[in-house]
Amino acid sequence: MTTSPIRRSPAARLHERLGATFEIEEDWAVPMSYGDDGAEGAAIRDGVGLADVTPRGKVDVRGDVDGALASAGDELTARIAPEWALVLTAPAGERAVRPKLEDAAGSTAMVTDATHLFAGYAVCGPLLPDLLARTSAWNPATLEAGAATGAPIADVRAILVKRDLGAPVLEIYVATELARYVWETLHGVAVSLGGRAVGWGALRAQGWS
Repeated sequence: MTTSPIRRSPAARLHERLGATFEIEEDWAVPMSYGDDGAEGAAIRDGVGLADVTPRGKVDVRGDVDGALASAGDELTARIAPEWALVLTAPAGERAVRPKLEDAAGSTAMVTDATHLFAGYAVCGPLLPDLLARTSAWNPATLEAGAATGAPIADVRAILVKRDLGAPVLEIYVATELARYVWETLHGVAVSLGGRAVGWGALRAQGWS
């Protein structure tokens, strides 16, 4: 009998120290809860919550991306620039999505599995602008829900995807080697605002996927 290796976020040890409970989804250790689902839900609805969404599949598309993106179906697409997009999936979803994108792109675009190149964090709740005001010179009001851009967070280059799930949500993707620093910075600011780390259980209860 063989077992697959468990894949973890670079910030997994930090989540353990915060009391996270993990569940395995598609070989990923997903931080599902930090022990108080009610408080986590309240942070998202009334304050600010911070979740680690690194287990998302991530497929980088560059070049003439329109043809490739037409095959992305219902996957979340972050169009960062006219010739650059990031397609975001459920854990391990990149395995099925990447071949589809490659077939649709032909020779007009380059399609790359970027899952392990980026760590991802979701900041959610009505105090999201307050957190960003303390961690970035970028103005979130310049980005519409459903759109994406590149901007600095905690002095680190990041890909930002704005969503609206009842509560405002900003997904932040940074290079994995800077993941622990960015998590610690964002978490420290969230706590100073009365917020907290939240698990995938609380996120999904708000309609996130």
